[in-house]
Amino acid sequence: RYFVDGNGKPLFWQGDTEWELFHLFSAPDARTLLQRRREQGFNVIQVMVTGVYPEWDAMKGVKPLTESLAWLGGNPLTPNEDYFRRVDEIVGKADGLGMVLVVGVYHAADQDKGRINLQNAGPWAGWLSRRYRHAGNIVWCMYPHAVAESEPVIRATVRGLQEGDGAAHMITMHPDPSPTSSSFMHAEPWLSFNTLQTWSSGLSNHDMVSIDYGRVPVKPVVDGEARYEGEDGTTPLETRRAGYWACLAGGFYSYGHRDNWMSPSTWSNWWDTPGAAQIKVLGGIFRSIEWWKLVPDPAILVNAAKGDVAARSSAGDWILAYLTGDAPVALDLRRITGSPSAE
Repeated sequence: RYFVDGNGKPLFWQGDTEWELFHLFSAPDARTLLQRRREQGFNVIQVMVTGVYPEWDAMKGVKPLTESLAWLGGNPLTPNEDYFRRVDEIVGKADGLGMVLVVGVYHAADQDKGRINLQNAGPWAGWLSRRYRHAGNIVWCMYPHAVAESEPVIRATVRGLQEGDGAAHMITMHPDPSPTSSSFMHAEPWLSFNTLQTWSSGLSNHDMVSIDYGRVPVKPVVDGEARYEGEDGTTPLETRRAGYWACLAGGFYSYGHRDNWMSPSTWSNWWDTPGAAQIKVLGGIFRSIEWWKLVPDPAILVNAAKGDVAARSSAGDWILAYLTGDAPVALDLRRITGSPSAE
């Protein structure tokens, strides 16, 4: 149900979305941003290898410079070496900071626009995974529509990825649009863990994780994209609630700020927002306990208000609850079976 690092120790996923990190950041700026995120406790960064929707560059005031294009002529079979030399450097910088990059190989928009298809998906994925076959800090991800019609391209992409790197890296999916989960193909053996997109600041961040948590075979679950801080008025409170709801449902959570994709060039204005600081607190709380023993247990809260959630350790020696209001709440301490602390 959880991840381990290269030494076999449990790794708490504290994720962030930096979709344009490869597309619009210089390597020095990327390192500066990643360094700050690492100081804030983030250790997993979600990024699109080609950036978010090339058609939106003009909206962001971005000039279509050759070095900012992953594919020459918009063709995945003609990758731009200048672009990927910068990607190489950013991947190395992230590795030096102990950060995992969840790299989006293609997006549903690429398929909708005809850039990715059944003929080129596999060769493109194979080229990409061969280039980064020795990078120890990469997870491959796809962003398809969660419909049966997407499956042939998904399978072709997976074959390309695994042939290119010898199946050395984990693979997940982050379907778009929301609310969707990769669990529409849960039984696939290549699907290392489920990633879902709620695009919500509400309780669906708990409920969707709970559903995937209960699936068999057991796999980790990541709430990879809730509503971003600042997006449509989303507050830091709503941002952190989504995180606690996802984590106490047995999963993990990736934070995001609206301007990471709407205004990436202003990154120095939004990297120290209240939401990011509060997700650092969330990460610190979970890392202070044996979080990998967490078992969601709604029965702990007897008279809970909507949105109050709780979990316990598998050994029954602690409870962690998140309460959304100030009303009295009763705990069923029969859920605790451990010996009383000497303290």
